[in-house]
Amino acid sequence: MLTVLARLTAFLLGLLAGAMLLIAVGVAPFWQAVPPLAFRGWFALHAWRIGRLMRPLGAGAALVAGIAWMGAWRSTDGRRVWRGMAALAAVGVALITLLVNEPANQLFARPGALTDDATAALLVSWMRWHWVRVGLGMLGFYAALRAI
Repeated sequence: MLTVLARLTAFLLGLLAGAMLLIAVGVAPFWQAVPPLAFRGWFALHAWRIGRLMRPLGAGAALVAGIAWMGAWRSTDGRRVWRGMAALAAVGVALITLLVNEPANQLFARPGALTDDATAALLVSWMRWHWVRVGLGMLGFYAALRAI
């Protein structure tokens, strides 16, 4: 059972890290290239599609990684450490998402919540934290692969 959980952890963290990287290098540059008003309009209409994928993917990765780590708690081999690192990285992604990026997403989508200057500044901050999430996701994926 631990092998199945370890493989599922690697699969989910790989998908999560890849999706976050795609957002960072493909979607976010588009957001930064359009005027803030156009960005907020696009975000209000379309961001839910990204969330519909990313929320369950991130939650699932954190949950499975945590279960895999707890399941290996009594193990004495080095894979327990890698499973723990994968779980902590996944939880780190989830915490940054919940505490930083999701509140910003709600402001981006709420009409009249932000001025153009505030939108541009918040988007810069959003991107910085998103790159931290990308790094944690890649670290988690690497750790999950090492745990197999």
